[in-house]
Amino acid sequence: MANSIQIPNNQKQVPVINPALFTVWLLIVASIMLFAAFCSAYIVHQTDGQLNNNWKEFALPLEFWLSGGIVILTSVFIEWAFQAAKKDNINILPALFTITMILALAFCLSQWFGIQEMISKGLFFRNENSDEISSSFVYVFVGVHVVHIFFGICLLFAGIFKSAKLKIHKKNLLFITICKTYWHFLGILWLYLLLFLYFAK
Repeated sequence: MANSIQIPNNQKQVPVINPALFTVWLLIVASIMLFAAFCSAYIVHQTDGQLNNNWKEFALPLEFWLSGGIVILTSVFIEWAFQAAKKDNINILPALFTITMILALAFCLSQWFGIQEMISKGLFFRNENSDEISSSFVYVFVGVHVVHIFFGICLLFAGIFKSAKLKIHKKNLLFITICKTYWHFLGILWLYLLLFLYFAK
């Protein structure tokens, strides 16, 4: 009789990541690569611009730094919501999702005011009759990041309804895990961009 191969009962199984969460991580990696390309282009053009005397240095508007504080608060509240869901404290989830979304909208508003401040100082996406493109990169960073924020707001909007219908709890954490992962990424990304623009001058 052929000997049968037995698998030990105590053998650890390799954890399998949920496909939806895996997709989010793929999108995050793709976004990191995209912004890494933007930052590399910034450095290259900055070097060329300084050699050709057509690279203008300027201080970032205060509104952009304010938005950094706001995006930290969004991470705080979405993490609070996640911890509440883990403890099955589901009654406060709709309020926490709503506050996070309001903060996300405030972030977008602060970005708008930051752009308006740049325009008031003559810092446009591309100045006419000028080769200066330093301000153009700020517009690109802000614009592409706000697009990411828009998708994050859509997640929060869906989270308000899901939590109101009691579809988020300790036995169903997938959606809120995706939300908090994505929003933590957005916060870290914006803080990185701020520091990059500040120290790359």
